[in-house]
Amino acid sequence: MTTDTQPEPHRDTQRDTHRADIEAVAAGAEAVSRNADILSAREQAALRAATVLVAGCGGGGGVVEPLARLGVLRFRLADPDTFDVSNLNRQACVQADVGRSKPEAIADRVCALNPSADVTVYPQGLNLENLDEALDGAHVVFDGIDPTMAAWVKYQLHERAARRGIPVLAGMDFGGKPTLYVFDYRRNPVPFYGRTSAEAHRENRLWDSMRWTGRIHVPSDFLPIQADRFTNGGTWPQIGYCVLGLATLTTRTVVDLLMNRRTRPVVTLDVHAAVMPRPAALLHRARMPVELVRTRRALRAATRRGPRPETAAPQPPRPLPERLATLLGGARLAPSAYNAQPWRFELVDDRTVRLAPDPRRWPAAEPDPLGWADSLGCALGSMTYLAHGEWEARAADEGEAPASVGQFHCDRLRDDVLLRQGALGLRATHREDLLRTPLDQATAKRIESLCAERNLTLDTFTGPTALARLARTERDAAMAADPARDAALRAWLRERARTGSGRRSFGDPGDLLDRSGATGALARALHSEAVPRALTRPLDSAAASGRARRLRNCGAVLVLRGPRRTVADRLEGGATLMRIWLTLTEAGYAAQPLRGEFGRPVAALAPDGDDEILAVLRTGRPTTTPLHQITRCPIETSVRWAD
Repeated sequence: MTTDTQPEPHRDTQRDTHRADIEAVAAGAEAVSRNADILSAREQAALRAATVLVAGCGGGGGVVEPLARLGVLRFRLADPDTFDVSNLNRQACVQADVGRSKPEAIADRVCALNPSADVTVYPQGLNLENLDEALDGAHVVFDGIDPTMAAWVKYQLHERAARRGIPVLAGMDFGGKPTLYVFDYRRNPVPFYGRTSAEAHRENRLWDSMRWTGRIHVPSDFLPIQADRFTNGGTWPQIGYCVLGLATLTTRTVVDLLMNRRTRPVVTLDVHAAVMPRPAALLHRARMPVELVRTRRALRAATRRGPRPETAAPQPPRPLPERLATLLGGARLAPSAYNAQPWRFELVDDRTVRLAPDPRRWPAAEPDPLGWADSLGCALGSMTYLAHGEWEARAADEGEAPASVGQFHCDRLRDDVLLRQGALGLRATHREDLLRTPLDQATAKRIESLCAERNLTLDTFTGPTALARLARTERDAAMAADPARDAALRAWLRERARTGSGRRSFGDPGDLLDRSGATGALARALHSEAVPRALTRPLDSAAASGRARRLRNCGAVLVLRGPRRTVADRLEGGATLMRIWLTLTEAGYAAQPLRGEFGRPVAALAPDGDDEILAVLRTGRPTTTPLHQITRCPIETSVRWAD
């Protein structure tokens, strides 16, 4: 006997009907599974159950994502501001977030990380009306409120949190030193632990309201910046790795607070000192008392001076067109003999700039009558490096300084202009020893191609034998040279730096052309009246040996040859030199021009027929940074609008 029976529903079908909740649990566990054995199960549970209030989503926004990745699901985010482009260097935003409300953009980011997250936003920011609502049920608060914008709300946040026994973390980024102040109001329910007053916040007295930060936590390299901002105002510099460091310190501190552990009242790490060699780090810290005294002196002077009287705002200069501002900012960084910067930029229209010499900036004692044209060529090389365009040269008589040498019409900036701006800013004259490693093949081929395109000849000296021969010849020539020959040029350099304006625009003579470091000290001593004549010869020999040693200690010496009789020849040579130097910089090499140090060419190198020496570059991998950053004139002093 048989009976018909209906088949039972398959168990997998029943399970799939309500599978979303199971998948959410599994995904949540998998998302934090790699935290195991670093965080205990109890710590992970505390994070999952926590509610974190972030007041101020600028610097504070940086702590949200690492907390969300650690396992926090419930956030309250408050900030009345929107993201702008200047926030991209450090805050939790991308280009698409510019113009968006900070808490709303960060909330979307949290939910993209974990769809189970519960995020409440206060796009109007915290105020006296919604503070209690935001604090109710919160386990930890991160205070990122700008005291210059809402000092009284900041104080009320701490006062009401203290009343409820809610820990508050306040972060500060002092240059390269993230510093986290921990106010565990469960153990000491006094706002800011009594280190500042309600009156200071209510009356917006910035210095008094910030006394809780202390002085000893500010690193020595940030104290001068702090003194300047308290005295003169202005925006505070902030950098991404410091904000990320602050987020790291905050995330771990939140774990300990949720577990009711005691923590340090101040948690900090000086990133700059941490990566320095030990002697440099000790010196960095030893500067603290000196910088602290200077800072306190500046603050007392500002307090005695009182508020500055209001004066009529000066008329702003005529703004530069955006494309030309980029071009001229790069041209201003071009190298020039004696840092003369002998150029003048005349703006014809919004895309066209005329390049002209400025005779007032070029020394009359210079034996080369067209030496200024080499520098103008370097400026032109900078402009063509940054932009696509057309150069229209203007014919000039030999030996004359023309009204202009031509004009450059900018079609458009290059697609990788930001990378090229970086190379221009990094390029510098490197006078110290370089590694003897030769140029890599890709860089050497790029340089050879640049020269071939311009019908110029490139000779490369590499290897210990060739470089040692150059060094010996240079030392012998330097010993035979007459020191009095360059006296007029040195006098011109000293006169140019005699005024404050001259030093701000052109730097100190000691910074120029082989006058830095130990060799520079010897060279200056040679021309000091305090040095007995009997010591002149040994000092001269030591200085010459130093120059020769650097010729020997490098990867290669590049010699650029070609015609140099006319202004056009010099412009082409200078532009090529600039492109070669920037190619080396892009590839991580340093360089030093050797021709033109007070008109003295490298003795071992001679013209080859019609090809004269346009430039000599000593190059190699650097192991130190240049001792001096050469000063540049403000761009306004070199620019004028054409009539």
